[in-house]
Amino acid sequence: MLTKLKSKWNRFWHTPLTGEKLFFFAYTISLFCSFIINTTFMQYIPVRYLNWINYLMILVLILKVIIFDHSKPIQLLFFGLLLMLAAYSWRKTTLTLLMVMMAYILAAKGISFHKIVERYFDVNFVMIVGISLYSMLGIVRNLGFERDGFIRHSMGVDYPTDFAAYILYLVVAYLFLNYSKLNYRHYIGLIFLAVCLNLITNARLDVYMLLITLIVFLITKRAESPQNLMARTVVSSFWSLSVILPYGYFLLTEFFDSKTEIFVELNKILSGRLLYGHLALDKYGITIFGQHIVEHGWGGVAGLERFRNAQFKYFFIDSTFIRLFVIYGAILGIFIISVLVIISVRETLKHNYVFPAVILIITISSLIDQHLLEITFNPFLLALLANTSENKSEDRFNNEKAVHS
Repeated sequence: MLTKLKSKWNRFWHTPLTGEKLFFFAYTISLFCSFIINTTFMQYIPVRYLNWINYLMILVLILKVIIFDHSKPIQLLFFGLLLMLAAYSWRKTTLTLLMVMMAYILAAKGISFHKIVERYFDVNFVMIVGISLYSMLGIVRNLGFERDGFIRHSMGVDYPTDFAAYILYLVVAYLFLNYSKLNYRHYIGLIFLAVCLNLITNARLDVYMLLITLIVFLITKRAESPQNLMARTVVSSFWSLSVILPYGYFLLTEFFDSKTEIFVELNKILSGRLLYGHLALDKYGITIFGQHIVEHGWGGVAGLERFRNAQFKYFFIDSTFIRLFVIYGAILGIFIISVLVIISVRETLKHNYVFPAVILIITISSLIDQHLLEITFNPFLLALLANTSENKSEDRFNNEKAVHS
């Protein structure tokens, strides 16, 4: 059967079938479908159809792991257990995000991580430009949410902060791909982008994240010099924040007190996130394998209607780390945080400082948003088993110039 499959592939595509080609075929399709799910195109497309395509891509990834990865039986058993745990979580929570992400984390084994981020950037850049143009032309709805007299535009995405999060992750991917040649022009451009994003979406926390990204990369670039011991010491400690920050945020959420002024002010800065996280912990608690929780957010057309007419119904857990333990359960919550720590520690030991910088940025972002587990936003968890040594500190555009020179 395998021989026939390879033979048919070779005749159709005129190129040998490899695990890498299977991976990027599935990854491209999943990026496209998962992006569409987060847009106002979903007024016209039943979500189950796109979910079915993602399930089919998971089968493609399983085929890649079994046939091409040459994994030992004990590794296949471990991978199978993780995927079954993620599938069980899907059945318990009715959310597909973690199952899809888990499949890609496991299937990324041996794939060039640089190529993964390139593919992510290429697909999502085209998609975000396309959906923005479609929304401005009126092909899809550009949802507008009013706050303090200011209209926050979603640009065809479900909610303004989701659009801003796409921009943030695209920026981080761009900085990662071009890390070796970053200079003051990139940083000035980042400030300009933050200003524009604030004018369009008024997503204040994501705008602050762009500025934090600038600071983190400035420090990280300084750490590349062996003479700059202070910067190296700071960057070498980034990995620890992947544990300290989620734990600290969890404590703030757990012990939130609406009668204490400092908590009230902090909750206001975080746009109510501490309050809703506290309510989630108080009402639902933490389970081992996860649970189904009904949320009523403001995303999408239905969410806009709720925003205008029934704000009292709002309940949404924004913080990824609270969502992990309340919705997905303690086992998977610990696993995902472990993935962040492992990637950061491993690359720090290799003095590949761009990785701990990226992990720190998405950790901070995940304190306030829910996108860490979404394949359409975040490609960086795939670094766990991918080949992170290939193309170290190189950028795609320099590589292209070398090819044509």
